[in-house]
Amino acid sequence: MRQNGSVLARVVGRALFAALLLLALAYPAARLGMFEWPRAYDPLALPSLSAQPGFLTDWQMKLLDADPGGCALALQRVGLPAVLKPPRGNGNCVVEGAVSLPRLSRAKLRPEDTRCAIAARLYMWERNVLQPAAQSLFGQPVREITHFGSYSCRTMRGGNSMSEHATANAFDISGFVLANGQRLSVKSDWGKSNAAGKLLAIARDGLCDWFNVTLSPDYNADHADHFHVDMGWYWTCR
Repeated sequence: MRQNGSVLARVVGRALFAALLLLALAYPAARLGMFEWPRAYDPLALPSLSAQPGFLTDWQMKLLDADPGGCALALQRVGLPAVLKPPRGNGNCVVEGAVSLPRLSRAKLRPEDTRCAIAARLYMWERNVLQPAAQSLFGQPVREITHFGSYSCRTMRGGNSMSEHATANAFDISGFVLANGQRLSVKSDWGKSNAAGKLLAIARDGLCDWFNVTLSPDYNADHADHFHVDMGWYWTCR
């Protein structure tokens, strides 16, 4: 048995080594344009926002955080008018790499300047979480996402630390409007056991998957009427 196990281990080890060697040779060749490497498996490629999320999607989305131009291009590839705005503000409230979108994959938005990486993550959440959940629970899509905006030059809760809103690195979602005109709001429907409450719960949990920080009415009274999301330096889902 030990001998068989040893043989199997050697076979697996050699196969793994061969696969890694092939990868090490093939990937540089693909980067040189010798053949096309699948975008979903390319750690240096911009994410395809229209594709199903894969095991590299989270990493590829992080590339957008540091590359506003690439982020705008990724949004343009899915048909959105993502044009980077000139930097504005001063001091601790400088906004750079911002876009203003009239919609996501299906749902309309009141246009609001927000960092491109925030807009791209909102797109992925709306397309892959919100719309499927609305279709399942209500048999119809969300036609509009209502919100309280992104940019606000202020500190957190009156303290000394600057809010992520000060650089438009955050977004506050207040509710949804379904295709038939039915309105759902975080303030009125959060915590309910009906379809509206379930959709809001799924929406919040999905936001946690796409953003570093997600705060809901479960966090404190300041968030009783909206979901706050941002891409700050720490992670929390409340």
